[in-house]
Amino acid sequence: MVKKTFFKENTIGEIKRKNKIKIKEICEVLNLKQNEYTIIPSSIPKNYQNYRKFMKHGPEVKPARYYSLEQALKIGKTPIQLREEAFNKINGYEFCGYSFMPLGRDKRKRKVSLVECLEGARIFSYSHQKNAPIFIRPYADAEKVKKEGAEVAVKVPSRTKKERKLQFKLISVPFKDYQEKYIISLNIGSDHSCLSKRFNIRYKYSDDKESSGIVNICAHEISAYLELIQQELDKNKNIIPAQMCYFAIPTQETVDYYLKFENNVLIYDDKIKAKNKLRKPNRAEKEIGLWALVKSLGHDKTFYSKKSRDGDVADYKWIS
Repeated sequence: MVKKTFFKENTIGEIKRKNKIKIKEICEVLNLKQNEYTIIPSSIPKNYQNYRKFMKHGPEVKPARYYSLEQALKIGKTPIQLREEAFNKINGYEFCGYSFMPLGRDKRKRKVSLVECLEGARIFSYSHQKNAPIFIRPYADAEKVKKEGAEVAVKVPSRTKKERKLQFKLISVPFKDYQEKYIISLNIGSDHSCLSKRFNIRYKYSDDKESSGIVNICAHEISAYLELIQQELDKNKNIIPAQMCYFAIPTQETVDYYLKFENNVLIYDDKIKAKNKLRKPNRAEKEIGLWALVKSLGHDKTFYSKKSRDGDVADYKWIS
């Protein structure tokens, strides 16, 4: 499968043609210039067998959780406010994502990785910059939408050349300004099943308190939700999908940092066969790198997009 140009990253050879410099901390990747690169050791904790195990079983950031509608109404904090508090409290950065728990019959934890948040924003930007629109069709007129949320049929462009748009349905989408919006937003999900979701099978360790059942949110779903936010704001002045969004929206600075991980960083790994022991960062190392940036700069500068500072997410710069 060949990625479209918008989603391509530098190869090892292309990176090594740049000027090599040393850095002391992971978040210093942000300071690399376009013609510079650095080599860093893997940041994945040694007690995980591989990066996939870390992404499935590593520590998570857990925004404060609601256990009833009454509690949600009493506290009255939106997902953005809960996320801001949690992100600003982290003491380390070796996390595999953040999570939240639904209220209702579906007890499966929702888990979101920062890498998927970045990739979701990239698909959203691609759709606007390359005339490959994300199609959104909300079903939000029924009376039950007040208590159960809307269903939204979507078509999202693929990141792979010559692949059809991905079609699926978002469910439990907060659409109307009723008190149930706090519960609806926690139950967000879809009938989507791309490869990254289908084979992300997780069985709990014996000492895990939570069940193995988990809903991993992917970039396709996040990109569709971003398009929904924009269309509802532009067409209907409806702020509810944005207000109750559980997905972290990156700033342009965070996008720049993420791109440098793809195009200006190599990992020294003495376990691989290559003579120089160098490889590209894997998903877990990118995730940990993003949390290192959050720890260094805080929530607002990393995952709170402001139009006055960052411009529209649709217009973010993804290609140097």
